[in-house]
Amino acid sequence: MRRIVAVIALGAAAVACSTVDPAPKLKAATSAIEAAKGAGAANFPASSELLAKAEKYLASAQGLIKNGDNAEAVQQLTLASGAADDAKVKATDATNQAKIKELDAKIADLRTKLGK
Repeated sequence: MRRIVAVIALGAAAVACSTVDPAPKLKAATSAIEAAKGAGAANFPASSELLAKAEKYLASAQGLIKNGDNAEAVQQLTLASGAADDAKVKATDATNQAKIKELDAKIADLRTKLGK
């Protein structure tokens, strides 16, 4: 009797593991990609490469979901989110660096005009 219960428990665990819901990860990855685009990731070489990877992972995950391979899709969606997050960080950094250079130039111009 104990063996039957153990087999049933293992079977239920296996079914539970194979029915991973990718919807939350899909939403998170899509949101992360949109955030990266909003931060201007497409405008800088380093971040645009990461954005392209994120979109590739997302497309792969969508295909896996259609084929019923939700566990692998979740892994691809995790990679998509990570790449998109990195793209956003790099784009934000590049934008901030450009603003710093612009402000430095304005300060130098003002110093020149003031004779300092």
